[in-house]
Parts: sequence; structure tokens; C-alpha cells
Amino acid sequence: MAELRLVTYNVRGLKSPIKRNQIFRQFHRDKAQVVFLQETHYKHNKAPTLSRSTYNLWFHSTSEFSNRLGVSIGVHKNTPFTLKDIKTDPHGRYLFVKGERENQTFTLVNLYAPNTGQEKWLLAILSKIEDFREGILIVAGDLNVSLNPILDSSVGKSAISKSALLAIQHGLHSNGLVDAWRATHPTTKNYTHYSSLHNSYHRLDYIFVPNSFLHLCTDINIGSMIHSDHFPVSLILQIHNSAPKAYVWRLNETILDNPEVKQTIKKH
Repeated sequence: MAELRLVTYNVRGLKSPIKRNQIFRQFHRDKAQVVFLQETHYKHNKAPTLSRSTYNLWFHSTSEFSNRLGVSIGVHKNTPFTLKDIKTDPHGRYLFVKGERENQTFTLVNLYAPNTGQEKWLLAILSKIEDFREGILIVAGDLNVSLNPILDSSVGKSAISKSALLAIQHGLHSNGLVDAWRATHPTTKNYTHYSSLHNSYHRLDYIFVPNSFLHLCTDINIGSMIHSDHFPVSLILQIHNSAPKAYVWRLNETILDNPEVKQTIKKH
């Protein structure tokens, strides 16, 4: 097995070279291999050249309409990754990247949801993901909503209706996606964002993995707030070094000649 270390972080602006270097150094110290960044604030199609960075492979989605948005995915220089396909958003709110790492296909999705209408936006995005996804799917980002208000908000309530929350939860479940941190911390209260305006804390930042891969996730943590009003979320995904061999099960038909087996089958 090999490890793939992932981090998602709403950086609230990354145009400053000093801030970029500080954040990337922290990622490097934490041995993050793939980073999902939200609110990069890069101008449309004018993301800075980061080829000399420790994270030298970058994919960006920038907004044609606002410099306050933007999402990016960065890959560490020591992590081989071959791009197969990419899908960006003209509003800079989502980024889909499909590629290969050591003969395994990954679909990396970075999301930055709006402050209103999260339900309709997210359900539409999940439909797009379903058409794009291939291999191991990882969805990360800032959804701007606490999925479990009692545990995920210091005020114990959500800004959206209960029916909207249920619709989001059903959409994630229908796509086989699990909130990795909550699945491994079922009763823990912890937060990823501080609102100075409302003097409250909320858990808005997530990493979702397919339910069938949850048992391969370790060290799922919420980090410290240093460079933003958000906290980074990280996890380690244990993956095979090579693609597993295909195996087709076939019934041993000789057991059907056994009288005891035949009697058991007839009884059932």
C-alpha cells in the first residue's frame, strides 16, 4: 500500500507571494501531496506561474465575473500525476481533474459553494460529477453549509432549511459519497470556519470519499487557522501501489452433485 496525503483549505486570497510561500511551506512540512484550495482570488486566466514551487503541477478554475472566487488543485513535485481530462467553471466555483497516478485513475473535484442556494447548486454539481468521474473519486472544498447543524455549528442551527439539508445529504448518499471527518468523528464537535460578523464557528469544509474507500482513510484531521478565517482539513488515503488484478468468481459446479448440498438447497 502507498499513501496519498490530501489537504483542502479555503485560503481567502492567494495573490500575495509571501502568503503563498508561507502556505506552501506549511503544506510541504505536513507532507501534503495533493492540495485543494478555494477563494484563490486569481484574475480570470491569470493565475501566477508556480512551476518553481514545491507544488509544481497546478490546475485552476477562475471566474470571468469576479476576482473574489477561484479554486485550484496543486500536486507535489514528487507525486507523479498524468492529466487525462479537466473541467472548469466560468464562475470559478468548481474544478474537475481526472488523471492517473501509478496506473490508478483518480477524479479530483474541488468545490466552493455560494452563500445562498447551496442545495440547487450542489445537486447540479453532483450530476456533473457523475458524468465526469472515473476511478477513485475525491471531492473536497467549502460547501458554505453545516451538514449537521447540532454538531457542526456553535449556534446549533443552519442558515438553510431542514428540507434543503436533507436534499443535500440525499444527493451525497445517492452518489456514494461520505463525509470522511464526520464518519470517523461521529459525535465530536469541531469547526473549520470562524465568522467574526456573527461571532460563531461552523464546519463548512469537507473531504468526501466513496463509501467503499472510507476504511482506507486515516489521520483525518482539522488543522489550525493561521493564514485565513478557515481551518484546513486533511486525510491520508491508503491506496494500492498498482491496480488490482481482475478476478471473476465462478461456482464449483461439482458441489451440486453432493446429495447433502442438493438437500440443503431444496430446503431453503
